[in-house]
Amino acid sequence: MTKIEDPRRIELRHGDGSTSPLLIVEADRRDERQLAVLVLPGIAVGARYYLPLARALAAEGVDVAITELRGQGESTHRIGRGGGAAGYHESAAEDVPGALDAMARVLGERRVILLGHSMGAQIGVYHLARHDPRVVGLVAVAAQSPFHRGFPAPLGRRLRLGSVLLPAIGWVAGHVPGQFFGASGKVPADRVRDWSRLAAAGVMQPARADLDYPAGLARVTAPALSVVIAGDTLAPEGAARNLLAMLPSARTTLEVEPEPLGHNAWARQPAEVVARVLAWMAREGLTPGRDDDEVGDA
Repeated sequence: MTKIEDPRRIELRHGDGSTSPLLIVEADRRDERQLAVLVLPGIAVGARYYLPLARALAAEGVDVAITELRGQGESTHRIGRGGGAAGYHESAAEDVPGALDAMARVLGERRVILLGHSMGAQIGVYHLARHDPRVVGLVAVAAQSPFHRGFPAPLGRRLRLGSVLLPAIGWVAGHVPGQFFGASGKVPADRVRDWSRLAAAGVMQPARADLDYPAGLARVTAPALSVVIAGDTLAPEGAARNLLAMLPSARTTLEVEPEPLGHNAWARQPAEVVARVLAWMAREGLTPGRDDDEVGDA
């Protein structure tokens, strides 16, 4: 099999002792000046689900890595009482940097674009607040801020109620059933508590944070693209705009993909999204040979 068909697997070890896979799909046409992409999955979606997306980007000459969020897919993180912390801060401050470190060991030092799906994009935004010099842009696909005011009234009211009830469920059970998010499995209670504060207020300071995340977000200048999928009630345009609004100093772009590709299924048939990502990269000058200071500092 070619490199594009057979991803390289690296085990990442986290501070709580758990592990998760990093899947790397390398382009046949290697250009170490080219940016690489790190995919951050949506809630309760395993890393392997995004292999068609990674292969499509690799076919265009872009090296891609897909990481696993703690507590889902093949992650060994223990969800429930006694398990390690798994909130937005742990993902933004530990898991994303760990994935970037592993990418550098395999691919060499690269500038990287974070490509986040749904909640993965929210985690990507919070990583930008840490001003990691390796990260020079963000793509958010079928992604949103869960801030209740970005949704039509009926769903917005349910989100506002959920922001109160779900943390209580997590406190009692040690997790929240994925069904509340239209998914399966269990969602770590820490992650849901951070999500709930974001759903209630539109911005939040994650638990256990080591810096002022809202202040860091206000200073981000790396460009960001949001791709809204037509008919996606889980990530409508208003909610996508609220996610971009968390980066007030950044150059942001919102595009609506008219094909109803589905909130998750777009990653299995990614041609339209890949074309938009590549075109945005070209417009933003995120191309081989560009200096970091030409594209903005995260």
